[in-house]
Parts: sequence; structure tokens; C-alpha cells
Amino acid sequence: MKMHGERVVLFHGPDVFDKGHARNLVNVLGEANFYQAGTMGRTAAHDNGLDMVISIPDLPGKVIGRSKDIGGLIIAICPRTANSGKSFVKIILDNAGIDAPVMHLDFRTMSYVVWQGSFPEEIFEKIRGMGLSPDQPLERIGHFIFDGKRVTRYLQDTRYGDFVLCNNIIIGKAIGPKVSITAEDGRIVDTNDIDVKEHGIEKLVAFGHLDILKAKCCSTSNLREDAVKPRIMESKGNGVVFIHHAGTRVFDLSEGCEGVVAIGDDTSRIVGDILYRFRLPVIAITDGDRDGLIKSDRFSSSSVIYVVDHDDDVGNIIQKDVFLSDLKLDLPFKDVKEIIHERIADRVIKSIEF
Repeated sequence: MKMHGERVVLFHGPDVFDKGHARNLVNVLGEANFYQAGTMGRTAAHDNGLDMVISIPDLPGKVIGRSKDIGGLIIAICPRTANSGKSFVKIILDNAGIDAPVMHLDFRTMSYVVWQGSFPEEIFEKIRGMGLSPDQPLERIGHFIFDGKRVTRYLQDTRYGDFVLCNNIIIGKAIGPKVSITAEDGRIVDTNDIDVKEHGIEKLVAFGHLDILKAKCCSTSNLREDAVKPRIMESKGNGVVFIHHAGTRVFDLSEGCEGVVAIGDDTSRIVGDILYRFRLPVIAITDGDRDGLIKSDRFSSSSVIYVVDHDDDVGNIIQKDVFLSDLKLDLPFKDVKEIIHERIADRVIKSIEF
């Protein structure tokens, strides 16, 4: 990621693309390096034809922290509220620790905030020309409470019924206005106003030590609006890859393949929806515990959804017996589809062909 002394624009989230703000900013700023972090943001950039925006497979703060010699950073977002946007940016900057000039543009409230350093007047003229007005940064974030080894993190602007995610894993649904997550020794030990999904907590534990101060914790009603028109492109490749409850890695894992095996109800829908754009088929292993983080059932032709008794167990069988504990199998998709059908036939409750 080359940024040496150059102006960098970092987009975050799909809304900034889907509502046309990213395209407008690219046209207005002209000379800059454009990046985005996140799977749905990458999908939105693709759908909107913004191929000059480079996707980076990491959290924004980590990426910025590794690139301390940038000339100036503009973070462009479309958050729920001004406060949640400011909190998001402050957490990024606190984790990154850069000295370059930084501002963020909030296209929800049509405001901009200069966090540190200074920018040329021509930049402010262009931003004000887009209809944005100046606002003030947050001096501190008031949603961390420390009690010995315990740290409680309060989520901003959460709404009743929102999915609560920690490092891209659904850990429950919001059932009140004061949603918080308490962690101790790298594990979640308590929550407030969350209807906890125990399976989500288990998956989080399996990923290892949780740094609640730096973790990506957020709430959302859905990943992206369903009315978006996908941009379809032909894609050719070889072999089939295995994605087990890791929908956020779909772009990296599926590059250059002919098809995908996806494990998990929501993971399969996310993978299917994204790969529909590249006409890549999916063998989806689900068990009916869909959360509904993504509403669509969009799959490419030749895809199949298998509803089984327990998707994790069946997924482990497929990875061990079919993929031989690897993540890629160098066989044609149709052959892998037949092999899997034969191997798990006794566990299948129903199947849906596309």
C-alpha cells in the first residue's frame, strides 16, 4: 500500500458508495490515492464501478498504522449519526497513532471534522463545494469503563433489534438502548441489553484472545440494502475453495477459483450474494439458524443449498474427508458437487438447486 507523502482517501462502509458520495469525492478531489477497508465496502465499490478504489484486507486502524508517512488522510464515511461517526474515526486514530493531517467527511450529516494537522485551502474549498460544513472532533470517547482487569465497552447509537457484531461475528441482538460488552483476560464475560447468541460467543473464543479496546464492535440492522443492483462480470478459474464461517474473506479466498463451498447460514448467503457478481457457484451447507444479516438469497447458476442437521459438523466432515483438511481442492466444481452430495446424503434434510 504505497502512500509515501501522498494524499490518501479511505472509504468505509457500503453506504458511502451506494449513495453516490464516493464517486462524487473521487471526481472532486482528482489527484489522490483511494482505498477502502471491508468486504461489503469492496462489494459496493465494485457495483458502483469504482475500480480505482483499492481494497485492503484489514481493519482501517491497522492499515493506517502501518503507513505512517502519508501526506494527508481523508476518511469518508456515511454513519448513522454524527456521534457514531466521530467515535469510529477516533478509535481508528487512537489505534493507528499517525502524525499526518487527518480529517473525516460525514456524508450522513454533511459535515467534516479536522482531527489534526492542516490541509491546503483548495481542499476545503472542494469539500465545502460538495455542501459539507465544519464540525468539531471528540476530545475523548466515553464508552470504555475500566474495573480492574475488566473492560466494558458501550456501543454507540444502537437500535432495538440490531445485530451486535464483534470482529465480524454476530454475538447477539440488541434488546435495549445501553448495549455493552464486558471482557476480561481476552474473553467476553458479560453483556448488557444483548440477547446473546452463544454460538457466536463460542466462535469468537475459537479465534483466540479478544482485545476489546481494539476489536471491531458495531451494530447494524443489515449488511447492505437489498435494492442494490449487482454488477455482473465473468470470472474463470480452477478448483474449489472452502469457506467456513468466514464470509468476510470471500474475495481473497475465492480469487482464481471455479466455485466455493460455504459453511453456515449467513456465511453462505454473504458468499453467494458476492460471488453472484462473478457467476461463481456455491455449495452452501446450512442448518436453518439464519440470523438474517443479509436478506437476499442470490446465488449463481449451478449453486445448491443443503439444509443439514448441524452445519458445523457437516462442514468439518467435508473439510476433512473431501478437502483433506485443506482450503482448496483442485477438481472441477461439478465433480466436487457430486462428491459432497454422496458424502453427506444421510445428513441432508432438504436441498435447493439454483
